[in-house]
Amino acid sequence: MKVFSEEWVEAYIKSINDNPNYRAAASWWEGDFLFIVEPSGNLDKEVKMFVGLYKGDCTGGKILSPGEEHVVLKPGSDPVPLKEGEPPAVEFVFSGTYDNWLKVLKKELDPIQGLMAGKFKLVGNMAKVMRATKAAQELVNSSASIDGVEYF
Repeated sequence: MKVFSEEWVEAYIKSINDNPNYRAAASWWEGDFLFIVEPSGNLDKEVKMFVGLYKGDCTGGKILSPGEEHVVLKPGSDPVPLKEGEPPAVEFVFSGTYDNWLKVLKKELDPIQGLMAGKFKLVGNMAKVMRATKAAQELVNSSASIDGVEYF
């Protein structure tokens, strides 16, 4: 399965929900993400991925269609359930190049360290994200545990 495909997102959701370490580290977390993978290396198009995260559970995810919009909520807003035909509403947008995402997925770069080093950008409450470093590491561990992933 190709990384950042619908099939991969489904496997990622399952992997997050099967990870007891993520559940424990994110038991307090409320805030959905839009992950933006910017073209670089072998990726020639932008990929946007919605991931719903609420109190240790992944509530859903999807790859946005090219040109599909999203809404950025004010910090601390209640999560808005993903509804068919409506743009996903997220509290956080985390973006970076495909090459940097690959380093994260291969556990060569910690996402929070990457953020602090300017390799990723964040829209949303930075202080809240900084309190969730263990949860971020477990999201990476969840992605790394997916078998049979092909990279572009």
